[in-house]
Amino acid sequence: MNKTAIRTDNAPVPTGPFNQAIKTGNFIFTSGQAGRNRETGKMGDIRDQARRCIGNLSAILEEAGSSLDDVVKATVFLRHAEDAAAFNEEYSKIFTPPLPARSSAIVGLKNPDMLVEMEVIAVIQE
Repeated sequence: MNKTAIRTDNAPVPTGPFNQAIKTGNFIFTSGQAGRNRETGKMGDIRDQARRCIGNLSAILEEAGSSLDDVVKATVFLRHAEDAAAFNEEYSKIFTPPLPARSSAIVGLKNPDMLVEMEVIAVIQE
């Protein structure tokens, strides 16, 4: 199996021993992305974090030759259950039908300011 690390300066640099994404065959597997502002490192409210998180994923996918339109599976980790509706509103503004398969979970995220983390699997269209 051939694996290629994906890295872009248009998304936050990984804070641990991992890559932003791995490309293998026609698939891209991203690492979890937070809604951190790339310039300031700050995190806003759930809506801001949702938009930035998905924007970071978009930048990584574009670097790999794919896009949000090619996402087949999304996994969403929220800190607070009460943020789900606001997150879903922002998510629905960006992802269009047919929507990707998706899993969501309420979890303890490592950074206390982090309200959402999301990872995706996307395909590269031939």
